[in-house]
Amino acid sequence: MLSRLFASRQRPFIPRLHERETITIDLSGSYLTFKLPPNFCHDSFGDSSQEPPQSVNIFDNSNYVDDSGYEDWKREGVASQTLMKRSWELFGPIWRERPIGTIDFVLTLNRHDKLPSHMSCFNPQHFEQVIMRNLYYWGPCHPDDHVQKAPVNWQLRELDGATAIFFEKHDDHPPHRLEANPYYDTYFSSRLFIPLNQHHYIRLNFRYLGYAPVKPCLTAMNGIRDAVCDSVSLQLGIDAQSQLSKARQQWPEARASNKRGVEAWTYPEWHQGGEFGGDIIITKPGSPPPTWQA
Repeated sequence: MLSRLFASRQRPFIPRLHERETITIDLSGSYLTFKLPPNFCHDSFGDSSQEPPQSVNIFDNSNYVDDSGYEDWKREGVASQTLMKRSWELFGPIWRERPIGTIDFVLTLNRHDKLPSHMSCFNPQHFEQVIMRNLYYWGPCHPDDHVQKAPVNWQLRELDGATAIFFEKHDDHPPHRLEANPYYDTYFSSRLFIPLNQHHYIRLNFRYLGYAPVKPCLTAMNGIRDAVCDSVSLQLGIDAQSQLSKARQQWPEARASNKRGVEAWTYPEWHQGGEFGGDIIITKPGSPPPTWQA
């Protein structure tokens, strides 16, 4: 209670922060475990939390949503399903009832349908390409959204012998906009990609909506995110271990990049077609999608 009483923008209050809950999900014999605070939403009408399942058959295709309905140039070839959602709110002074910042957390299971058959998510070089193509298809292939700066803060992690990859994705705000609203620098997402087998992977996604001053805001938000990511463990099942072993034998020297800078993709020029807008009409193509390198 004292933490809430003396909360400020420099030292925000995060309800139930220390009540860490252990989540374990059986993913067709592989076990993903991590710890995170309980969901908190001050406004029950805005609560979009989703509790995690105890087990998931990752090979049951009926629960995935793919991108087959997209235009060809927007089609990454990845199907996904949401496994859980949570939100955490940050509060300032006691006289301000509404939160000053929010972190939305989403855990998704993904199936890569376009990964070439001779490639594997258990090969770190191949998995890095899966991620870079994901950034491309959610960057230049969405020119009507903000231009993205990604990847930022690229990190490699080892989970049960497999290479997981963490990074941030920022909006590329023009300087004049940041001068007017410096809190835009707290609007970004962080992602941790974890391979499960040749074609399946897990993604932990954190989306920030913060406030100014930026430094104490990000200190508090990153503290939650980092604690969750640092708590992640993976126990691969027998089949997954066999695939990982084969991948190591086939590509013994394969490594993901230890560091990566922001990708310099060119976004296409475009306008909206139709009487009421709608479809994006490309008038000048941007950068092509990254090609697979076996």
